[in-house]
Amino acid sequence: MFPLPHIVERAAACHGGRRAVTQGGFTLSYGEVTRRAAQLAGAMIAQGIGPGERVAILSRNNFRYLEVNLACAYAGIILIPLNHRLAAREIDGILARTQTRLLFLALPFDPGGIPVVTWADDDPPGAANPYEAMIAAADPLSRAHDAKLDDVAQIFFTSGTTGEPKGACLTHRNLTATAFDTVLSLELSGDDVWLHAPPMFHLVDAVATWGMTLVGGLHVTEHFDPKTFAGIVRANKVTQTALPPTLLDMVLRHGIDREDYRSLNRLSFGGAPMPEPLFRKLSSAFGCPLTQSYGASEVSGGVCQQLPRDLSRNGGRFTNSVGQPLPHIDVRIVGDDGMPLPAGEVGEIVVSGPRVMAGYWRNEAATRAAIPDGWYRTGDLGRCDADGHYTIAGRKKDMIITGGENVYPMEVENALLEHPAVAEAAVFGIPSERWGEEVRAVVVLNPDASVTGDALLVHCRDLIGGYKVPKGIAIAVEPLPKSGPGKIAKNLVRENYLANHLEKA
Repeated sequence: MFPLPHIVERAAACHGGRRAVTQGGFTLSYGEVTRRAAQLAGAMIAQGIGPGERVAILSRNNFRYLEVNLACAYAGIILIPLNHRLAAREIDGILARTQTRLLFLALPFDPGGIPVVTWADDDPPGAANPYEAMIAAADPLSRAHDAKLDDVAQIFFTSGTTGEPKGACLTHRNLTATAFDTVLSLELSGDDVWLHAPPMFHLVDAVATWGMTLVGGLHVTEHFDPKTFAGIVRANKVTQTALPPTLLDMVLRHGIDREDYRSLNRLSFGGAPMPEPLFRKLSSAFGCPLTQSYGASEVSGGVCQQLPRDLSRNGGRFTNSVGQPLPHIDVRIVGDDGMPLPAGEVGEIVVSGPRVMAGYWRNEAATRAAIPDGWYRTGDLGRCDADGHYTIAGRKKDMIITGGENVYPMEVENALLEHPAVAEAAVFGIPSERWGEEVRAVVVLNPDASVTGDALLVHCRDLIGGYKVPKGIAIAVEPLPKSGPGKIAKNLVRENYLANHLEKA
């Protein structure tokens, strides 16, 4: 295994004449991108930013995002991709805690005394902006920093929805292993065209930054918009991308012409349950395999990934499986005592191997709690079948204990989503004097659909055990709040329910 600068040097040596990135009608080759990255690396070093120091980027998807990734790796500088959905106070806190030396900035934000390098989204290469001026004035770094595999390369911060954001420190070993796992699990080649539809600050998409660069494929760095998605796929002959079910549903609602998607050979999804009716509609509409994945920032991206051949398992019956573990991953399902559980039983998913983070940035207590014995505790519940295929049952902290029985919210959500009127569902527990906790739910209906909460309760009783059926269901008129790339912010849904819906339900 080798550190990330090797991927940059290999891209220049082996893919120099190939198209690297396209956006807004212009295209840069790998030779051009790696030269610009070397100049950017030289400029940062000339400003006194040395290996191991931190720079951050706050931007929507852009070809410069790719260049900043390559430049920081080449110079041995630690990159912090900032979630632009965080509050300004959270971003300020991250910048202060990491002692960030420089901020690459393409969104409205005032970082105080931290130097910034700016550009506008639509600026082409060579435009009159500080970023391009920085590159033009710099001598390229002639030799990559001699990075070690266990040096920290990037820090990905959690969303902070349950407290102060924690920074997962990912090493060169982590991200190189992820690049190989991405190539293998998505079966990528130099002929692939990847649309960076999810935000590039999130590992659901960042895995493609290094995987696609490793094989010399083409990056398409256009912003996701359900209205323009089809046109971007068609114009660029996109072969692969990844989106959560909520965003795929948005695309479907804008109408799908199969001709727009002829180039697609696979769509990956994850981050939220996929309702079987939506899966069937999407598969029919796009005409390509839809494969599910499961991952975590602390494991530098994907943990499990379905392959297209997995879709024919069990006679083609929909299972909501996330597939099998990736090659550089070891996974177990364990009980509360930490001991492995037999196939079919629900327990916590724990992960080990070269993909597990070095730890949380300057937070030893949180690191010890998350990785007490070399195995990362994901906090997710799942089960593994006899063939080594995994299914996610939900978050451990979300598990509801009602009348002494364990209820896994995702199982109830899947039952609700099987009703044709239901577009979104969130299931959670609330305190109960009689049962300890009660199961409650909030749903959003499809446009023009109509169903009562009582009818949904009857629907659930036909699909799941009586103790799992919600004691009350509220029907929301607005989409459920999201955090991250399409995940429902269940804590916010629960807070709103307790404040506004409890008596009505």
